[in-house]
Amino acid sequence: MYLQLVEVSLLVAAVGVLAFIIFFLARRQPPPPPEGVRYEGMRFTPGEQEIVKQLGELKERLDKVIPPYGRVGYIPSSLEELKDLLGFTYVKLGEKELGEKPVFVNRYEDLDVELLQAKHGDLYIYVVKRGGKKLVAAGTQHLDYLTLRFLGEFLDYT
Repeated sequence: MYLQLVEVSLLVAAVGVLAFIIFFLARRQPPPPPEGVRYEGMRFTPGEQEIVKQLGELKERLDKVIPPYGRVGYIPSSLEELKDLLGFTYVKLGEKELGEKPVFVNRYEDLDVELLQAKHGDLYIYVVKRGGKKLVAAGTQHLDYLTLRFLGEFLDYT
């Protein structure tokens, strides 16, 4: 009986020490993160950091290839939506004008062209003519060829 009491006492002591160790480890502060990339509390190994870097570069390339209207997944139904979507500071379609008209837009607007993309200072000027409708726009963002084609298609259904 005496040996059983010693064994039970040792077992209780071992469980107590184990509970103390678990309690101590749970309260301990995590070590400071090493230098490197962090994403919402996650640490990455150097290999993972390289993958994240390459994914960022791939995203930048896709942003350049995919036109802005393709990124948001809808086609604007009004001139206001088109202005907001493509970041224009000035847009004119027929008699409707939105934004402040830059003074030098008149010289481009008067040209008889189907499609014009010009840069004047920091602004890009776009003139798209299709089916008797003419869109004149100015903005700081350079538009790719697919987006310029989209502007022509926009004129078809407005």
